Order: sequence, then structure tokens, then C-alpha cells
Amino acid sequence: MAKRAELQIVTANHLLEGHSVFLGEDGWTADHHAARIAATPEESAELEALGRVDEAGNIVVGVYLVDVALDASGDPEPIHYREKMRVRAIPSFWPDPVKARPQSLRPRGDGEAHHVSL
Repeated sequence: MAKRAELQIVTANHLLEGHSVFLGEDGWTADHHAARIAATPEESAELEALGRVDEAGNIVVGVYLVDVALDASGDPEPIHYREKMRVRAIPSFWPDPVKARPQSLRPRGDGEAHHVSL
């Protein structure tokens, strides 16, 4: 079995907006540098469980852990190619490619229901 990376963050796709988001201190954010970092398997499991709660609540979809390393500034940077692309890609449906990503999409525990009608 392959050795698990020491550090991990949680990613998913925002269900209504469609783009990649990362679990931060105050909820989901499009800025991977603001993601909460897990340094132990227990912390990783806890962060993933928090993400799964929001997945069950139809806020995000496709929750999973991402192996990261800290850059020279101490910010998390993905190790694997797929996640490197996810943090740099701008969705094609955004009209202005220069537009900055929204910083905070939904604070956790705001009590507001977020559901999508089918």
C-alpha cells in the first residue's frame, strides 16, 4: 500500500456554481491557499467528514482529500497533476477569464438551507 502524504486538504465542486472549492476555516472557498490543512490521518478523516455533511446537504458534490505540500510561503499546493489543474483552471462558463474567483461561497453553519430542485 502506498504511503499517505503527510498533509491533506478537502476539495469538491460547488453544486450550484460548478467550480472547484476547498474546505476552509469559514466554509467552502475557491482559494486553495485558504483551505484547512490536515496533518494527521485523524484530522484528514475529520475534514472529510465535514465535507460529506455539506455533500449530503446538496452544497457540494464529489468531496475528496487532496495530498498537498507547503510552498515557500507556507500555503498548501497540490502534489498531483489533477489537483494542480483544478486549482489553476477557470471554468469556461465564467464570462470574464480575468475575473477573480469568489473567496467565500458559504460559511459553515449559517443555518440557511441550500437545496437544488430536481
